[in-house]
Amino acid sequence: MTASNADQSPALMMSAVVAMATNRVIGDGTGLIWHLPDDLKRVKSLTMGCPLIMGRKTWQSIGRPLPGRGSIVLTRDQNWQAEGAIVVHDFNAALMSAKAWIVAHNPECEKIILFGGGEIYRMGLDYCHEIELTVIDISPDGGPDAALFPELNTDDWTQQIEAEIDPVGDVPGYRYECWYRAHPPCAF
Repeated sequence: MTASNADQSPALMMSAVVAMATNRVIGDGTGLIWHLPDDLKRVKSLTMGCPLIMGRKTWQSIGRPLPGRGSIVLTRDQNWQAEGAIVVHDFNAALMSAKAWIVAHNPECEKIILFGGGEIYRMGLDYCHEIELTVIDISPDGGPDAALFPELNTDDWTQQIEAEIDPVGDVPGYRYECWYRAHPPCAF
């Protein structure tokens, strides 16, 4: 290996990880509307060892930093702080903080995770290489503070259904989809 190759870090990609209802509702402004234990395990496996870029409301719905991951929290509130959160105030600062977290905590990491909510997804989808999407077979109202996942232009993405899970008891049916960008995303 040459010295220049040794100095090169792996190419970073961005992946959005999201669970949404069939009507694109992802939350009600305070938290998730559903509880899917298997999906929580999937999210953990998709995000472990990676920095997560999220909004303040998403952070507050989780209530704590997720173990083994960096929590980059984007907020307009210049005074907001939380233990375990890396607080930033614009999307570029979130990207820089995610890269710095990788250097400091997991140099082998090749992925920054866009983790929600709706406004954060709108800011970051142009940078995403892929979307790991769970679609829940419900259509909740979401209330006055409903967070929505942006509509995807199907010309920009190719979709692959990975698994379909039937409803069981109180747990609605859902499916795992992976969307891959058809053309390179915006560079970061």
